[in-house]
Amino acid sequence: MRRALSPGRASARAGALPNLIVIGAQKCGTTSLHNYLNAHPEISMSRRKETNFFLGNGERDRGLDWYASNFDPAAPVRGEASPDYTNLPESAGTAARMRSVVPDARLIYLVRDPLDRMASHYVHRRAAGLERRSLADALSDSRGSYVTRSCYATQLKPFLELFPREQILVETHERLLREREVTLRRIFEFVGVDSSFTSPEFERMWERTEGKGGLYSLAWRIGRRTRERGIFLPQFLRWPAQRMLRTRVGDPGMERPAYDQELRERMRERLRGEVQELRALTGLELEGWGI
Repeated sequence: MRRALSPGRASARAGALPNLIVIGAQKCGTTSLHNYLNAHPEISMSRRKETNFFLGNGERDRGLDWYASNFDPAAPVRGEASPDYTNLPESAGTAARMRSVVPDARLIYLVRDPLDRMASHYVHRRAAGLERRSLADALSDSRGSYVTRSCYATQLKPFLELFPREQILVETHERLLREREVTLRRIFEFVGVDSSFTSPEFERMWERTEGKGGLYSLAWRIGRRTRERGIFLPQFLRWPAQRMLRTRVGDPGMERPAYDQELRERMRERLRGEVQELRALTGLELEGWGI
């Protein structure tokens, strides 16, 4: 087992800088992984899951003291999960900013069958009231975030260029689903904590696509406005409340749209090179993917 990560250089602050960052990808299980990691007694994940501190936006203007305040300085391993860190071109410069502040951090990148990821991303935005186009129309823009976030090799390369390879773990959403305990043991070993730890929390999955219906749009808008005011309802309260509300009013949730043959082949052709390059970069077999 690797030795647990060192506390870092910011232990004198009100908090401490993280030494573990889940950098993405969106709709690949980062919320569930955030909670699995947080269940481990040697790991403390940020109360606000997505700090987005290393993006070129207003969050960075809050300063390092604010960022450090999101983490427990007493925890051997402190982490956050911000899928927008792998959202090129919007996230350009993220890897360099991260390298300048937390060069010793270990990074975890979750990936998923790109076709499944895009469909889940589409439902997420439809449920939030941010997307009204058909799936085919939404994916027709090859430079839109549905496609670009699924270009995993492109999104990963800036981190591989700036961080040692041994500090980066690429894992798949599929293995996290099918072989959860084995996959988590591998992740815990990578982080440097007790890999034999298990918890009833590992049986749960968070933020599943099929749970998002009409009420998700209302909840999403309320959540966005409260976050803009610096108010963050803990996830362990927010998600049960959403589920209870949907049950009370009979909200059935949304069905994932199906790819027709033409769209499926077009997306396979667009992303085939990315998947091949990811295999070469990581050595992962990526079995079961539709590309």
